[in-house]
Amino acid sequence: MTSKKRFIGIMSIILTVILGSLILTGASEKAFQNNLAPIAETLYYIMNYYYGSDNLDVNKVVDYGIDGLIKGLGDDFSYYYNQQAYEEQSIDTKGEYGGLGIEVTYDSEYKAIKVISPMYGTPAWKAGLKSGDLIIEVDGTPVKNISYMEAINMMRGEPGTKVKLTILRGEETLTFEITREKIHLIPVKYGFIESDIGRIGYVRLTKFNEPATKELEKVLKTVYEKGIVALIFDLRNNPGGLLDTAVDVASMFLDANKLIVTVKPKVGAEERYVSKGNNFPEVPLVLLVNEGSASASEIVTAALKENNRAIVIGKKTFGKGSVQRGFPLSNGGVAFLTIAHYQTPSGKDIHKVGIEPNIWITSDATENNHKQEVVEYTKTHISVNVDDPYIKEALKYLIENR
Repeated sequence: MTSKKRFIGIMSIILTVILGSLILTGASEKAFQNNLAPIAETLYYIMNYYYGSDNLDVNKVVDYGIDGLIKGLGDDFSYYYNQQAYEEQSIDTKGEYGGLGIEVTYDSEYKAIKVISPMYGTPAWKAGLKSGDLIIEVDGTPVKNISYMEAINMMRGEPGTKVKLTILRGEETLTFEITREKIHLIPVKYGFIESDIGRIGYVRLTKFNEPATKELEKVLKTVYEKGIVALIFDLRNNPGGLLDTAVDVASMFLDANKLIVTVKPKVGAEERYVSKGNNFPEVPLVLLVNEGSASASEIVTAALKENNRAIVIGKKTFGKGSVQRGFPLSNGGVAFLTIAHYQTPSGKDIHKVGIEPNIWITSDATENNHKQEVVEYTKTHISVNVDDPYIKEALKYLIENR
């Protein structure tokens, strides 16, 4: 059997299976057929009439087709991974990879890669990339001319090699040449500040990945054992991560059964996540956020703010209140679709809105100027920069409200 016939046969089987499953779930057979017809027709014409079809990479065509379908949603947070990309993406949550250290999404309006947040201490962070930056070119290649994953893979590479990014920041176009490094995602950092009211603990959570829960619990034990009178919890430029980790983190500061977040899906019943409780002392708590605090960071921020457990200092958060689920496909790829929005304990949907702090930081100073705060981002125990305007404001509040 020729590859062309094999492909058409496989497509027929796949479409039959999909149609059958949609009928079982109550979807309209006629509507499905009408919407699917142009896609099937295009594939047919490509396979039969395209001049270069004999040397066609069918898998690549299908990948681009699925990617285009999802991009057509206009949802920056729904995306497609082909089989190779899906196998590679697990490194982001397991803790180590080579690249720049930025959390990104696809911006369908500008057809660009949008920076959610540069990860603390990484090459992107040190170079000065900011939340909201739009990456429009990678090494001179326009992002609009390639797929999302092609752009991502172009930014990754061997440690020590360089990549040039063209960034749109507002109306300004900037160019950054960044040297890739081996990114060690150490999720938790801590330090201490000696103040007029006693020792104040400082803990920074950089990502809600798999190791974060155990690492934060271990660090908090160390910090509390030093006899702190208050704690500064820093979620600036934390792009989020796993929902379960967010619930675990919020539980470390909230009494048992306090509502953390409610997830409202399009299909199925809503899910309410409550605190599991903890044995840590309930010292005064200040939470630091900025425009790079997103997703799981916002779940924790809202939970601590609305349960009156923390005072939030900083800037309005990013505003990602949607939940994605991966749907495995028969080609080994996975379609990640937004299936729900989450609501804060008070019932707010903060998607594309963000969370406002109790105390605003209006200074234009940036965390990228923390020359004293961290010598090497792979360290867990760091020196805290008390000249940082966010930390200054936190100390001021804690001292005035002791």
